[in-house]
Amino acid sequence: MSFLNKYRKITDTVILFLLTFFFCYVGGHLRLPFVFSMFWIANAVIAGIFVRYPSTHRPINYLVCALAMFLNDYLFSGWLYSAILINTANIIFIAIVALGLKGLWKHHSKQLTPKQVLILFPVCLAAALASGIWGGIVSTSGTVASDIVINISLWVSEQLSTGLMILPLILSFKRSKKFQWQYTSVLAVLSVPVLFLFASLIKGPGSIVFPLPILIWCALVLPVFISTLITFLVGVLEIMMVYEDIMSNHALDSYPEAMALVSIRLGVAAMVLTPFMVSVTIDAITTLNKQLEIRANTDFLTQLLSRAGLFEKLSRLPLKNGQSVGMILFDIDYFKSINDTFGHQAGDEVLSDLGYLLRRDYKKKFYIARFGGEEFAMIGLNICQQALYEQAELLRQRVAQHEFSLGDRSLSITISLGLAMGTTKSNEGWQQLITRLMSQSDTRLYLSKAEGRNQTTPNWSEGSLLISDQRQT
Repeated sequence: MSFLNKYRKITDTVILFLLTFFFCYVGGHLRLPFVFSMFWIANAVIAGIFVRYPSTHRPINYLVCALAMFLNDYLFSGWLYSAILINTANIIFIAIVALGLKGLWKHHSKQLTPKQVLILFPVCLAAALASGIWGGIVSTSGTVASDIVINISLWVSEQLSTGLMILPLILSFKRSKKFQWQYTSVLAVLSVPVLFLFASLIKGPGSIVFPLPILIWCALVLPVFISTLITFLVGVLEIMMVYEDIMSNHALDSYPEAMALVSIRLGVAAMVLTPFMVSVTIDAITTLNKQLEIRANTDFLTQLLSRAGLFEKLSRLPLKNGQSVGMILFDIDYFKSINDTFGHQAGDEVLSDLGYLLRRDYKKKFYIARFGGEEFAMIGLNICQQALYEQAELLRQRVAQHEFSLGDRSLSITISLGLAMGTTKSNEGWQQLITRLMSQSDTRLYLSKAEGRNQTTPNWSEGSLLISDQRQT
């Protein structure tokens, strides 16, 4: 193991210890009378880190997290034996979630999928039941059955609701791509507090579903993480709102009031997954559409634009009247003989290597497309005749000097080029302009081939430029 890997693992362990201690400290101060904790976020945070960053999911880190939990209880609560028993429940929850979701996230930057969202609920439910039963039993002071049932119910509902609110936040954090706020997205965010105000007026467990339509709207128009964050805040506020309503006239140690809190927690747990699933599904569909668009507009062999992709790309650009546009149309000399002599696989390797050369050296200056077979086109905007010719000659010489690798051998090729310069006319679109330039450059390409290949022929007189001997390589 390298020193860097050892240092990274040690750093991860130290960070996990500090995070666990911090969140246990915060959770300990959120404890309310007759309730072990209102929101115990440490378990979901650590479990989420183990799932999102698989390299941190190691046995030693379980021990370190348990030590941080025990140390927090010992220092601030004075617990000793009971701290070991209670924190065992926390480790049970973390372990079941981390092991249940293990392998679903191969890398922390991978996009979330609807399948991963669906599996969150059963895994969190199993973890909440196992840890809640253990924690509810060991934390109950008496032996009355009703007290044990109440305590287990509070444990299970708290672990499930907090887990399903926290885990989506961790799993979607920093996954959102560049986002531009629009009228609908701003309106959706502003509508959340309005509907939550109505929910607070309604009160009671039924109020939890009132903001759901707005949360789904947020999921449709906002990035996954922002939508999840809003849902998390609404869920927390709703639990607190119902709790305050219950506690205004009653004590939570009685069965009806405790079950009311359990009900609201379970309702929120189920509710938060709905907008999360919608948001992840929309994100997946958007990504798929972009991939399909890229495949439709990109030549898979050279990774350049296809002919249709070139027109699609240019159609998005403004076209001003009188704008100068230049085209370089070229193809590979004697390409058929390469396929006949070395096989079509060798021809594909030449095309792929040429595509890499074009992307590396010319992508910032031209829009480049493979028109089919061995024919390529390059479009330059706001370029003069001299610059277009110089770039074409530079390309011709680079290709001639480049060694194309064909397994255990190399091959040299040449290209013939035809150039066309034009300016946009009134009421002329990109398709008409490119078609006109293509016709002119194709005629010049034919002349380059007729005159011996490996040369450049423009659609203007050579006397208008100081042209060096274009047959030199």
